[in-house]
Amino acid sequence: MTLNKPVKITIAILLLSLVARIAAPEAMVWYVNSLLQRQQGISGHVQDIDLALWRGGYDIKQIEIFQHNDKGKLPLFSTERLSLQLSWAKLLKGEIVTTMEFYKPVIMALDRTDQTDITEDAVLDERTWIGLANDLTLFSIDKLSLYDGRIEFNAIAKDVLGELILSDVQGEVRNLHNDAESELLTDIDLEGTVGGSAPFFIRGKFNPNVKKPSFDINMQMEKLPTKVTDSIVKIYAPFDVEAGEFELAAELASDKGQVNGYVKAGIYQLEVFSWKEDVVNDVIKGDDNPLQLFIEALSAALAELFENDDEKLIATRIPIQGDISSPDTSVLKAIGGLFYNAFIKAYQMRVEDIIDFTSVTSDDKDKAAANSSDKKAASDKQNKH
Repeated sequence: MTLNKPVKITIAILLLSLVARIAAPEAMVWYVNSLLQRQQGISGHVQDIDLALWRGGYDIKQIEIFQHNDKGKLPLFSTERLSLQLSWAKLLKGEIVTTMEFYKPVIMALDRTDQTDITEDAVLDERTWIGLANDLTLFSIDKLSLYDGRIEFNAIAKDVLGELILSDVQGEVRNLHNDAESELLTDIDLEGTVGGSAPFFIRGKFNPNVKKPSFDINMQMEKLPTKVTDSIVKIYAPFDVEAGEFELAAELASDKGQVNGYVKAGIYQLEVFSWKEDVVNDVIKGDDNPLQLFIEALSAALAELFENDDEKLIATRIPIQGDISSPDTSVLKAIGGLFYNAFIKAYQMRVEDIIDFTSVTSDDKDKAAANSSDKKAASDKQNKH
């Protein structure tokens, strides 16, 4: 049977479409891998890509990204699956944007005493990652969602391994496609658990398109047993924490590189000295330095002094202000916070909802006014002479 020309053209188009459909995933794998290799300070690869044309998107599977430092490369990010697709809800409103969904993403934060872990500023610049994400799709990204994520902090010093893991991380980052001139900022709303037991959240707004950081972020972590942080404390503190529960709350806002806010840190029912654990096991039977015993005994005495008797809480509130590259965190105010909590009123370890962009702007105006006043006084003094 002889086929007419229109039928032949139709068959040819179908065959070409089939070939393109079969070849497209391999071509996209090559494109994404080459894209990762071109990024500054990082490298990586993906294993497979599945097309889902019916929903206007595709799935990238088994992504691994490494950071480069002076000793080679270290793990930075991985995810089992990244799904990109058109936002049908936005399309109905006349906007063509995409959404990204990360399934079981893992972020690694590392600290090694014998090396600089991050040597490229681009790794810490959110614009690097937003630019990479936009290169993966033809359209701007509106929303990024996380499902069952993990953030792992890993430190090694003097043969001691310290780990702290944030797990069950869920949440969204919305309005990513806004530009620097837009009044609608990017929203972030994340929550999860620290050490498998302590709930935490991070909520706020930021502008990812400006050079000087602009954000308004609230963070809070509920009671975290000290046994979870024992390995980390051994690396960064000159004493062991035998018992207690940590809590943390913070509000920070930055506008044009100027930051304002506070961090509240506290621990309930702190115990840093145990005769059986520290004297018998660590010193008499172990290898610990007796000086360590003295430091821990002194720490225990100070803990007893600064503990609020009603709440059994040692806490302080540390104001943070100034240029974000070197903010002012007053030691005297931190010590004053300890006295306030111990002898006047125990801090509520919750976000106070008093810091936002306007508080930064007000502080900047006050500083500008003070500088202007100082300059005028100096000028008047000079004129008198």
